[in-house]
Amino acid sequence: MRRIKSRHPWLAVKKILVSTIAIITLAALALYLINPKEIYQLTETTARFIDFQPVPKGLDTLKAEECGRCHEAIYHEWQGSLHAKAFTDPFFQAYHRKDKGDPTCLVCHSPLQNQSPVILTSASGNFDDLEVIENPDYDPELQQEGVTCSACHVRDGIIYGPYQADTMNAPHPVAYDEDFLRPALCNRCHEVPSKNFSLMDAGLCSTSEEYQQGPWPQRGTTCQHCHMPAVTRPLAEGFPPRAGRKHLWPGGYSTAQLASVFSFDATRQGDEVIIGITNSGAGHKVPTGDPDRFMVLEFLWVDDAGKHSPVASIQFKRQIVWQPIMFVWSDNRPAPGQRITLSGPMPDTPGRLVVNADYHVMTERQLERLKNRFGLVNPWPIRLNFLSQIEIPMTAEEVIPISR
Repeated sequence: MRRIKSRHPWLAVKKILVSTIAIITLAALALYLINPKEIYQLTETTARFIDFQPVPKGLDTLKAEECGRCHEAIYHEWQGSLHAKAFTDPFFQAYHRKDKGDPTCLVCHSPLQNQSPVILTSASGNFDDLEVIENPDYDPELQQEGVTCSACHVRDGIIYGPYQADTMNAPHPVAYDEDFLRPALCNRCHEVPSKNFSLMDAGLCSTSEEYQQGPWPQRGTTCQHCHMPAVTRPLAEGFPPRAGRKHLWPGGYSTAQLASVFSFDATRQGDEVIIGITNSGAGHKVPTGDPDRFMVLEFLWVDDAGKHSPVASIQFKRQIVWQPIMFVWSDNRPAPGQRITLSGPMPDTPGRLVVNADYHVMTERQLERLKNRFGLVNPWPIRLNFLSQIEIPMTAEEVIPISR
């Protein structure tokens, strides 16, 4: 009788595993090949410059310096802002080279068509079919000004603002636009949708969406309340003082702005200390905007002899997988009003709890990559310390001798 040789079960399992891996590899490769390389959805706002603007009567140019002749204080504030550096920012310039000079990047970094060497349009209305045409009205000097005064205020020969026209006595045409008092003015550039071919549930820059989902809109608190501090002063020399806002737009590069984001609390529970971190000061997640940004908070126990002992730490960051298809791998950034808790060992020596916090524009590895591969020169600091040894008041479920 012929003996039938039995096959080892693991051989069948091995074949299944090899087949599965091959299928997954082929699927990933197919996704990678058909996946559009753009990282955001091309739309009317992300792929189209603000229409060409003529110079209003009474002015000589659209340049910010022209506005500064009368609006001197506002002009000097704008000069020190990141809006004024939106195009010249060395990080933007390096990223722009990395993206092979993609003109859609300029739609937010120098928004007027007057500032662009090309005109972006789509005859079909589908901006995935983008047409690039040489711009005969390109002003390279105006491009250097980034988000300049005229990008927000000038439309069709009229200068718009938050004041009723009949209260003005301006030497140029003026009109009122309520968007200067609402988030709508900021949304154009601070709400960049992710591309359709992705698993993202929010845009890459989803600051506006984060704001809308939080409690601040119901309170009537707008972007301007935090990023354009209120001030009473003459709008121009020789005019009466009136309520207005500074043109500073402090954000991630402002240690004062960062320091106003979090509030802390701490409680002893047995041998542990429970630390509460609340995003009480930002109307959006922190950090927001560019996914490269992250924050690190370190909590330390300082005893009476001045010795520092680590208690707990946390990093707030959104981690995105870009290929073969975009999706958020993790995101622990606190939303507006959200409280996050940490725990750590409760030291047995009298002392106080302190927090040290850093804001990172990017990692050191990313910085070196931009320097070595994309010509980054004269970079700004990529790390800012915005809370250094700030004491956290502690409460206790039992009486414990904690000095503050």
